[in-house]
Amino acid sequence: MRVPAMLLALVSALIGGPAASVASAAPAPTVEITVTGDGVALRPVFDPAVSRYGVATSAATGGRLTVAATTSDPAGVVRVDGAVVTGPTEVAGLTTGEEVSVVVDDAAGHHAYALVYMPAAFPEITTVVDGPGVSDGNVLLTLGTFAVALDRNGVPAQVRDFGTSVTDLKPAPHGHYTVMVRRPGAASNWDLVELDEQFGDVATSRAVGLVNTDNHDVILRPDGSRLFVAYEPDAVTGLVDAVIQEVDPAGAVVHTWDSGDVLDPATETTAGASPDWAHINSIQLLPDGDVLASFRHLSAALRIAWSDHDGFHRGDVVWRFGGRLSDFTFVGDPDGGPCAQHTVSRLPNGHLLVFDNGSAVLGANPSYCVDPADRLGPTVDRAATRVTEYALDEDAMTATLVGSWSRPGRFAYFAGSARRLPGGNTLVDWAAYQQALVSEVAPDGTIVWELAAPTVLSYRAEKAEVPDRTAPVVSVSLPGAARYDRGDRVTPQVRCTDRGGSTLQSCTWAASVPTGAVGTQTYTVTAVDGAGNTTVERREYVVTSPEPGIAVRSAGTWAATKVLRLPRRGAVRRALLRVTNTSVRATDLAVTAGAAGFRYRVRYLAAGRDVTAEVRAGTWRTPVLAPGQAALLEVVVKCRSSAAPRRRVEVRVGRPGSADPVTPASSVRLSLRGR
Repeated sequence: MRVPAMLLALVSALIGGPAASVASAAPAPTVEITVTGDGVALRPVFDPAVSRYGVATSAATGGRLTVAATTSDPAGVVRVDGAVVTGPTEVAGLTTGEEVSVVVDDAAGHHAYALVYMPAAFPEITTVVDGPGVSDGNVLLTLGTFAVALDRNGVPAQVRDFGTSVTDLKPAPHGHYTVMVRRPGAASNWDLVELDEQFGDVATSRAVGLVNTDNHDVILRPDGSRLFVAYEPDAVTGLVDAVIQEVDPAGAVVHTWDSGDVLDPATETTAGASPDWAHINSIQLLPDGDVLASFRHLSAALRIAWSDHDGFHRGDVVWRFGGRLSDFTFVGDPDGGPCAQHTVSRLPNGHLLVFDNGSAVLGANPSYCVDPADRLGPTVDRAATRVTEYALDEDAMTATLVGSWSRPGRFAYFAGSARRLPGGNTLVDWAAYQQALVSEVAPDGTIVWELAAPTVLSYRAEKAEVPDRTAPVVSVSLPGAARYDRGDRVTPQVRCTDRGGSTLQSCTWAASVPTGAVGTQTYTVTAVDGAGNTTVERREYVVTSPEPGIAVRSAGTWAATKVLRLPRRGAVRRALLRVTNTSVRATDLAVTAGAAGFRYRVRYLAAGRDVTAEVRAGTWRTPVLAPGQAALLEVVVKCRSSAAPRRRVEVRVGRPGSADPVTPASSVRLSLRGR
């Protein structure tokens, strides 16, 4: 019906808009996901714009979750692990890091979500700051017994529970990672474990011929050689020395550097009478091959010659940065250099970046901070942590403070790290300061991103692109031993999952197995994740013709037709009908036959019982036959006339009650002839 222009104008005036807006656009559909179970919680709270979530669990969860996903679009389709669902769905058998896939297709588009099953002891992680300017990649952390690669919402792309303490997770050559894993034994007794892309073990190693391998740092080179650190007791001095050991790819020792051979505990330590007088905590290989090593209890970083050069022999100290015997004069730094620092690194521009913990007297432990006015005198308290950057002049031996960043009240008494990211931001791990877990700081000092986890600390943080090289997993089960009658309706059991960190995007499969064509067929399921990893699973199945088999013989072989000659009146001929179940399932079969006329009498016997009337009425049934099993029916024909003409009798066999044209009856013919 055409609407008059005057009416359109009136409606427009009443609603305050043009006539074209009378029919407003329908609101976009909304998606909701809830997860329930014993002690279960979704982290973060569901937001349709966020694709990945952690699922907190308890010891009683037992790998079982109930997932309820909906869209307000009535025509929308929801899939959980690839299967279409219309209500809450239980998923069982989940293990640490396994993901439940939820895919929603509605009028607003395609939405893919991942729900990562977390172990009961996994700490609660929250995003405190998430602003613009955050760098790409995942943050690598160790949280108690867990090694994790987290996204910006604190959701793992990879997670592994080692069941024992782990530290220092970081990228390694060839797309792998390394982590230090605590082993039973002495207080400092760790293994270097190389991990693959899925955090699975590749190789395990440790220092050679030393009392322990220490967890503070390690370097794995592309050729397989390693630099370990260790804390070694000295039987002569009673002290614990700091050791750096290089091991070649075959496991042979190349060089071992021992602080007790090079340094003087009496003049250099800031740890008082503690046997652990040096306490090495980070190492870096410099471009020229020297080693930059940080020593917490010296409040100094040392450049150590790792080969003979420029008048230095391997193992010599080229210079000391900070501490009691610093070779550098500090310019612009009222604190006079680092104190109890961790993770000292040289940047590509030659500057030094330091996570400068600071220190204060704590119980029997002294402060480790050198008094800049009296470097050889008593230590002083400086209970504040900062991240500092120094420009070094190795000719004038000056260290100029060019950047210092801190936050009031943040004091990490031990551990922690600062890493310069490619875009210029700095990643800060707070370790002992547990009110923050890790922060990303812009060059202007703004925290652009921060996670918190008050119940746990991370020794060090690294940021890296953690590519998803894990293909989705597809499980396919076809019922009935994958053998069907033509026309059967068959529902497969299919599940698609993914745990590579990029979220399963699609799981494509037919809701029912096609059974329209006889023969060997292939059923295919295809799963694709966000990184393009694709898994295709194929299952063969067989479709058979469900028409029952029927054959006849009186002598010789079975055939579809048979001629019975009855030369004179009173002659009798016998034949056998064989009825075979060709279906894939057990069934009985119905046998029907017409009359032969008054000139021939035809009777049908089953195990000696005359069933002629039932056969002609179409009510006779074979016993239930297993697939491939046959029943026999005897046919007795008697000639009633000496001039009997030719006559044909058709015997049909079918499945009872089946009028489906896809499964027609089968038949044989008896040709009856006189002379």
